[in-house]
This record gives sequence, C-alpha cells and structure tokens, in this order.
Amino acid sequence: MNGKYSYIDVAHDDLTAANEMLNAKLYNHAVRLCQQYIEKVFKECLTLNGTDELDLFLLHTHKLSRLAERCGELIGVKFSRTEIAFFRELTDYYFDTNYPGENYVKIAEAKAVEVLNETIQFKEQYEESLATK
Repeated sequence: MNGKYSYIDVAHDDLTAANEMLNAKLYNHAVRLCQQYIEKVFKECLTLNGTDELDLFLLHTHKLSRLAERCGELIGVKFSRTEIAFFRELTDYYFDTNYPGENYVKIAEAKAVEVLNETIQFKEQYEESLATK
C-alpha cells in the first residue's frame, strides 16, 4: 500500500470518475462511485478523529448511515433525516447496482444526475469539516 494517498485523495478520484461515468451514460457506475466518494470522506474522518476499536472496525463497512452517525459523534455534526435517507439509498445502490440478482437495479439518467448533484452538495457542505482534524 502506498502511504502517501489518503481516503480523501481517492474520494476525489471517485467523484471525478462518477462525473465521467455519467457523461458516458454508465449510470450504475456513476451512482456507485458517488457512494464510494461519500464512504471515503467518512473514512477519512474516522482515520483522523477516531479513537477506539469501533472506529477501526467501521473502516470495513459500506453502510453510510452508520459511518455518518459515528463521524457526527466525533466532530459534532448532526445529519438531517433527509441526508440519512440519502446515505441509506446510496448504500442500497452500492450493492443493487453492482451485483446481478433479484435486487439488481438499472439506474436511469435522471436519477444518476440527481445522485451526483446531491453528492456534490454533500461535498460542498461537509467535506472540509469531515476530512480535517
């Protein structure tokens, strides 16, 4: 592992790639990369501010609502119900856009645009406070 890259460095790549996937009309990939961006921002918060074994354990989850809850505790942020619902939706998309089966979904362009826009709003509102110590 190359120690000179942080979660936030890779998160920025994910958000750039999400935009590229949207332009390429690969909507499932765009939405999944939005989920990955937010997950990595939360994990940056945990690595900078976490204090116990739970925080290390949470580095292995994809559940954005759980990551949001813990990061909120660590830095004193309370996410709205709407934001928590968005995190849950993205967590579902992480699995349901990636693996074929009965829960597989195909994301429409309008939904992908909406998710990317909400992710950019998250970035503008929270990235600085979550990704610094």
